[in-house]
Amino acid sequence: MTLYRDQKGQFHFGTVDFPPNLLDQLGPKLLEMFQMQDGLQDAFFVHELRGTKGASHHDPCNAEARHTALNTVFHLFNMSLIKPENWVVDIGLEIQHEGHVLQWLTKGHRRLLQFLLPSSTEHQIDSILASQTQYHCDLSAQLEDLGGFRAHPGSRGKDDKVHYINAYTTDKCATYQLHDGIFKRRQAWHLFPASIGKLIKDLERIAEIFCLCGSAPHVGGHEGNARLEIRVPFSLADQVLLQMPDSVIQDTLVSFDCKLFWYFKYYRMAGLYHMVKNLQSANQDARLCHESLQLGALVAYQINALIYQPAEGRAENILLEAS
Repeated sequence: MTLYRDQKGQFHFGTVDFPPNLLDQLGPKLLEMFQMQDGLQDAFFVHELRGTKGASHHDPCNAEARHTALNTVFHLFNMSLIKPENWVVDIGLEIQHEGHVLQWLTKGHRRLLQFLLPSSTEHQIDSILASQTQYHCDLSAQLEDLGGFRAHPGSRGKDDKVHYINAYTTDKCATYQLHDGIFKRRQAWHLFPASIGKLIKDLERIAEIFCLCGSAPHVGGHEGNARLEIRVPFSLADQVLLQMPDSVIQDTLVSFDCKLFWYFKYYRMAGLYHMVKNLQSANQDARLCHESLQLGALVAYQINALIYQPAEGRAENILLEAS
C-alpha cells in the first residue's frame, strides 16, 4: 500500500477502466445523481479514451493474433471517419526472463538503433547517438553500463517510418508514483534539520521495499521485463516488431537474478541511509561547513538516481563537476 500513499497518508489508487458497452447506462444515471446536488443541476461530462498497458497483449509471430489485437484497440472508433495516414501508433515488444530482472546495455543502444532503423547508414546512427535532442540515455541506478534510452530519429527515421523509440524496463513499477509519496525526487533541503528526520524514515521504508522485492514469495523476487516501443504510422501497426533476433537480444540485454538486482539497490540505499543518519547526528559547526553541505546535496542526487534516471539539469551538472 506504500506505493499508493502520499506524504500526508492519503491513498491515490489507479483509475479503473469502465466497460464502453455500459456507457449508455452510466450517462443518464450520473446526470440523474447530479440533479440531486446543489449547484450541479446543469452539469455535463465528457469521455476520455485512455490506453491500458497490456490490454492488447498478443503473440507477435501470429498474424491473426496481431490483427485481432489491433481490432480490439480500435473497435470503439468509426473507422470510416478516420484517415489512417494521419494516425501513428505505439507498438511494444516485451521480453521476459522468469525469475530475473532484465536491463538494457548502454553499449547496445547502437545495435538497437541499427535493428529498428535498418535503412539508416552508420553515419546517421552516429548522428542520432551524438544528438542532445534526438537521443536521451536513461541510466539505471547510476550504472554507466546499464540503461534504456529515448530517441526521436526525425528525418533519419523517415525511410523506416519510425517517429519515436523508447527502450526501458518494468522494474520501475515497484517505485512508480504519480503523486508525492516516499519515492518522490529529493532536494538538498530535505537534509536540513527540520526535514531530515522525515527523510530518514522514508529511506528506511524504501530500503524495506527493495529488500521485499528481492525476496517476494512464490516468484523468487520482483521480476523486471525489458520493453522496446516504437511509434509508426497506423498502416504499419501490425507489421513491425514481429520478432527480435537472438543475436540482437544477446548484444543489448543483460539478465540479473532478482535477489542480486534488488539487494544491490537495498545495500546502496542502506549506505545512503547511514550517511544521512551521520549528517543528522553531526554538530552544528560540522553541518554548516562547505564539505558537509556539498555531501548533503550529493546524497540527495544519489537517492534520486537510485530510483529514477539521473537528473541532467544545469544544477546537477555543476554539482557533479564540483565533486
